[in-house]
Amino acid sequence: MNSRTAFLFASLPALLIAGTAQAAEATLVTEGNRTMTVIVFAALFSLTLAITWFAARRNATASDFYTAGGGISARMNGMAIAGDYLSAAAFLGVSGLIALYGLDGISYVAGFFISFVPVLLLIAEPCRNLGRYTLGDVLAYRNSFRATKLVVAVSSVLVALFYMVPQIVGGAVIVRALIGIPYEVSVCAVGGLMLTYVLFGGMRATTSVQVLKAFLLISFCIVLVVLSWIPYGFDIEAFFRSVIHNEAIQRHVLDTLLQGQSTLSVEEAGRRFLEPALYLKSPVEQISLGMALVLGTAAMPHILMRFFTVKSAKDARTSALYAMFAIGLCHLLIVVIGFSAALNVGPKAIIALDKGGNLAAPMLAQFLGGGPDSLLGNFMLAVVAAVAFATIVAVVAGLTLAAASSLAHDVYVGAVRNGHATDREQVVAARVATVMTAVICVAAGIAAKGQNVAHLVGLGYAVAASANLPALVCTLYWRRCNTAGVIAGVVGGTLLSIGMVLVSPNMTYPSILGLDHPLISLRNPGIVSIPVGFLLVIVFSLLTRSRLSESRWPEMAVRRETGMGIAEAVSH
Repeated sequence: MNSRTAFLFASLPALLIAGTAQAAEATLVTEGNRTMTVIVFAALFSLTLAITWFAARRNATASDFYTAGGGISARMNGMAIAGDYLSAAAFLGVSGLIALYGLDGISYVAGFFISFVPVLLLIAEPCRNLGRYTLGDVLAYRNSFRATKLVVAVSSVLVALFYMVPQIVGGAVIVRALIGIPYEVSVCAVGGLMLTYVLFGGMRATTSVQVLKAFLLISFCIVLVVLSWIPYGFDIEAFFRSVIHNEAIQRHVLDTLLQGQSTLSVEEAGRRFLEPALYLKSPVEQISLGMALVLGTAAMPHILMRFFTVKSAKDARTSALYAMFAIGLCHLLIVVIGFSAALNVGPKAIIALDKGGNLAAPMLAQFLGGGPDSLLGNFMLAVVAAVAFATIVAVVAGLTLAAASSLAHDVYVGAVRNGHATDREQVVAARVATVMTAVICVAAGIAAKGQNVAHLVGLGYAVAASANLPALVCTLYWRRCNTAGVIAGVVGGTLLSIGMVLVSPNMTYPSILGLDHPLISLRNPGIVSIPVGFLLVIVFSLLTRSRLSESRWPEMAVRRETGMGIAEAVSH
């Protein structure tokens, strides 16, 4: 066994043993069942490490590392996109929101699903026809090579980090609450696993892990839904009637959500749980969040990168359809899981363990298996904990690969070497960038202990929608778009998004800027920053002229639609 193999198979057990040795606090899993939980974790991640080892043997070129040589099938790529997109926020966060706030939680899954419509219609095929590895490749096709590569890389890395840190923090908090592994060890476990997947396995390993995670997540969601509906003879109407008439839910609506200030009767309170505006009470906030979710996905670096892994534009479209099917199915199941958790576990019990409701699905799994004192209940809890943790690691691995690709391919190869680097130099640069990304994320995750970083997820989508999307859409579909417009849109959209969040109610006050109170009431900046991002691209493109951008427009327009010349390297 060589050193690489030894590292792959020794990393996880060492982290788990260290965690269990230090765990000493009360958790959802009892002391007697903790060993079983650790075994389930170890078995799942040993499987993923084996996948990584096999994938690592096939990586020889930069194309292998970044895009698996473009040889991933449409079906597998679609499932990998689903695995990349079905994060802990969807499985744990949204099911918890539904369990605590009812219908309002569904708006999140609706936004997540609808977001693939612009991807399918506007982005998937053109990106596959124009790019090689990253978003920077597409934007640099008809704009200044170095300048475009640099600004887009910075924006893409920021988006990845904003999305990654909450995943790492959430994973550490959840695992600590479930089985008692200390926060710092959990953060290091996530960092170590994502580093292993990407550093050694590249896109092949990341894809395989994401497909496995998507399959496990959807399968386990189906099990929870079936067990939830069995007592009602699979009568969906009877299930929701029980939700409406559940006394614990009725009291939760009246006493907690409406704070005893409503004239609703107890019966009406149950029906109110299936109506909107218990959580998202401001229409402007709903629109702003919806814009960021729907439009941000179309410019998320780790999602766009997946369209470079298939053989053709047709496969890119097909993989987007497979992804929509898998994501839509999982979201429908999550809706049932959320209401089932409210019905069977109760909002009060969920809040008692986690105020945000993130443990609603694990608690439901334990209940459906027979409760906290049963072997089956704790086994199901162990499985859902392991799948949730795998969800986080798979998403973080995809983000790490996207960030590392931007740093290595766009910054080093593109901006620094002006596109001239050997294949070996590109692979080395990618792996160095992977290590840098992992170290930064782990350090940020440990530093964020005890902090509310949930708003960073929305910020990541807002930056993608405000900075990357305007530049991408205008480059693809507007002849007059040029380098000045792209740079202005990316830089301006990024700075405005971040700036608005720093002075919003999301921050803890006094804030890091020295403010005692928020300057704006808007939590998600999308409704302002997205139109401004488009406006900046349009205005600066109209104020300047670029012979390069205009001269390359006819060639780009043909290749965007036909894919002619796709086998050739992008060169300027």
